[in-house]
Amino acid sequence: MTIKITFNKIAPKICDCHVHYGQFREDYYDPNDIIKWFEELGIDKVGIMPISMVSDFPRDQNIMESLPAEWFVPYLWVNPEMVDSDPTLKIYNTLNYKVIKIHAYARIEWDAMPDKIRTVIHAAYIKGVPVMFHTGGWRGSNAIQFYKFCREFPEVTFILAHGKPISQALTVLKGAKNAYDNSFMDIESMKLICDAGLSSRILFGTDFPVMKSFWPEIDLIDWYKNHVMELVQIFGEKDFMVWANENFYKLILKQ
Repeated sequence: MTIKITFNKIAPKICDCHVHYGQFREDYYDPNDIIKWFEELGIDKVGIMPISMVSDFPRDQNIMESLPAEWFVPYLWVNPEMVDSDPTLKIYNTLNYKVIKIHAYARIEWDAMPDKIRTVIHAAYIKGVPVMFHTGGWRGSNAIQFYKFCREFPEVTFILAHGKPISQALTVLKGAKNAYDNSFMDIESMKLICDAGLSSRILFGTDFPVMKSFWPEIDLIDWYKNHVMELVQIFGEKDFMVWANENFYKLILKQ
């Protein structure tokens, strides 16, 4: 007897490693709406971070601490001026963050600051948390730009958000066992990762809810459910749950 897989059946085990609140282009994604949407979706954990072109750590800490702690896992989005304020990043430990995010497309000056990036990675090593790099958008934030850091810091886990360009992301994944890819990418790119024998190096993440800025006509809840079910149908429930549950608990929650 075949048991039909439904979103509601697997939702309580799903962990999404890549969710935002805040201003993106002309749209503001209110934290209260984020709570409402994930209440409706009913998933297990949400890795949450601001869209932070300009640093306002006290505001972001207040927002993230106001989110239900049983669902939301805070990330520290680091901008260069935050490193200038404290190279150890210890002043930000008041937020119990589980991942550090560097976005070298939102702040392109990161490309000229490799030593400052190393300072951030060292702080992540001391704290025992992964570093997430946005990849894609321009040369300075393409996946291959971060390969050297993955090789230099083998004790640190790195997450390549979006895995762009996929040819470069594959080079990093093959050459650095501490590198993982975030699954919000096109299906063909995910197939390439799986075909390379690297399926276990994927973390489920959606970049929710910023797809609404690109496709205003979508219903976010329907989009989310359809996206999950498409991945399950193409890659299978077993692999999907490695990405969406096992890897999140192992790499981010350290359980």
